[in-house]
Amino acid sequence: MKTKVLSLALFFIFLFVSCGSADRRSNGNSMQSNDTNRPEWTKIPEKIEKSDVVLWVGESSESKSEEDAVNLAQQNAFAKVSNSFGVSVKSEFKSREVEENGEYSYVIGVKSSVTGKQIEVKNYHIKDKFTECLHSKKEGKKYNAFVLLSIPKTELARIQVEVNGFGVWALKSDIPEAADKIRELFPAFNKKGIKLNQEIKFEETGDLSAVSATSHKAFLLKIEVKETKSEEYSGEFYSIIVVKAELFNLLTGETINRWTVESKGAAYSRNEAVSGGITKAVQEIAEQI
Repeated sequence: MKTKVLSLALFFIFLFVSCGSADRRSNGNSMQSNDTNRPEWTKIPEKIEKSDVVLWVGESSESKSEEDAVNLAQQNAFAKVSNSFGVSVKSEFKSREVEENGEYSYVIGVKSSVTGKQIEVKNYHIKDKFTECLHSKKEGKKYNAFVLLSIPKTELARIQVEVNGFGVWALKSDIPEAADKIRELFPAFNKKGIKLNQEIKFEETGDLSAVSATSHKAFLLKIEVKETKSEEYSGEFYSIIVVKAELFNLLTGETINRWTVESKGAAYSRNEAVSGGITKAVQEIAEQI
């Protein structure tokens, strides 16, 4: 009798361990879970902000395997991260872990305005996991899972920069109206997801990493506008204008594009000739963006 009792006890211990963190049974065909034994962190409604990190809880229910349950819970956590940036993840989109040169990142359902690709969370930590095994006579074992995802606020700030697509711009010119003319380029950049919403001094643009650190922006547009030649014939003024522009990705330090345009303005005053030359150059660049 003692041997039978001991054998039965060992069988249930084995069954408990094989089903993960917690074991739930049902006497009928329905499955029920009891959250009284779940860790407190599983009850986080949305997210918790700490001083340097933000925590999300991902969950899944009634998966066929414990591994699937954990993977789905992790996807659910990253979907919540995507939602925090105002992006609802489509049901067919699957967030996934990727590896490159031994470094892991997680692709989420948010598109970068910088690259046009899905954003990768490059710095994250799964702080905890919890699974529970459910039983029913009809369906057998099913698994619920929870994961506690931690992402540093610095990483979230980097992602926000990519999502927003904000940029700074800097102008070098001796022509007073050049700044207003250059702003006419902004709608063309906006259509590409580049929002130039801050002007900085041209002399501050030499170090791209410094610009990125101080501005917290994704792009830098550097522009030089100058008049290279001005002539007058029979009361009409002619002005040769050269506009050079460079667009940089501040997150990678790469040059996205360069433009150099020379145009000619003509009018019965020099100022109008200069203005017309800049307008033509700006229009030509806008067509190339």
